[in-house]
Amino acid sequence: MASLQDINKRFNAVMPFVTPIGVVLGLLLGHRLDSFRFLGTYFFAFITFVGALGVSYRQFAQIARRMTSVLLVLFSAHIVLPVFVALIGRVIFPTQPDIVTGFVLLSSIPIAVTAFIWSTIYEGDAALALSLIILDTLLSPILTPLTIRLLSNTTVAIDQGGIMTSLLVMIVLPSLVGMLVTQTMPKVAKEAVLYLSPVTKLLLIVVVVIHVGALSGSLSFSWIYVPLILMNLLVIALGFLLVYVLARYVLKVDRPSLVSMTFTGGMRNISAALVLATTYFPPLAALPVILGILFQQTFVGLLGGVLFGNRNSKYSS
Repeated sequence: MASLQDINKRFNAVMPFVTPIGVVLGLLLGHRLDSFRFLGTYFFAFITFVGALGVSYRQFAQIARRMTSVLLVLFSAHIVLPVFVALIGRVIFPTQPDIVTGFVLLSSIPIAVTAFIWSTIYEGDAALALSLIILDTLLSPILTPLTIRLLSNTTVAIDQGGIMTSLLVMIVLPSLVGMLVTQTMPKVAKEAVLYLSPVTKLLLIVVVVIHVGALSGSLSFSWIYVPLILMNLLVIALGFLLVYVLARYVLKVDRPSLVSMTFTGGMRNISAALVLATTYFPPLAALPVILGILFQQTFVGLLGGVLFGNRNSKYSS
């Protein structure tokens, strides 16, 4: 009988296919699950809580010793990348402001919890990855709405308060509770992760299915998907390479730090962006998010292999 560790490893191995499967199922099921849409926020809160069951408040406080690395990732992920995305989006989609807003949302959402998984796969600095994820998560109710407000040019009124509240419920509060459990009951937290991690992968599919299904009647396939796909791949690649180049050639960090900084700087919490897109934005704004779900994990696997596949070299690229 397979152990819990083996089950978790198998789930991690198929992560590139988890969310794309959710997109396909959502399109097939359509609006049949609309009555369960309200559960998406709570499912995601649970996913975030489990993701935080690996870092205590004490461990998180140690991030202060590495502020240069932290600030580089945050600067790249929340200033340079969103500004670039907004500018190039307006050039490629001059008459589609809602699509540009979707890309701004996609680039300004906090770091994905799965960045930690990819960091461990390529032997990165686990403590740095977790601390970056938690810090970015705590800042998200301020950074994400502010970035969208400054860089989007949609004519639709943006519910700043609603977005902040959703981020607090889905991401910030569960993270704080997860760290509290880890701080006060470390053995319980460690054991709980083994049992709950497979559940979070299944819930992630459910969240994607419900929210993609809610959009299925509003989306129609056309030529516009070609530049959308190319823009998506550009955004994903740029997010990774920007942090990689700065961390390797400017800060000259060690390999474990480089791995963690690259994955946390490049991976966005797209499932959270999907929940926000379907709740607060027009259907067109969700298109970049849905395509991001399809491509991020797979593209990340390819980039990770290229940049860090050779573990015997200092940086593997």
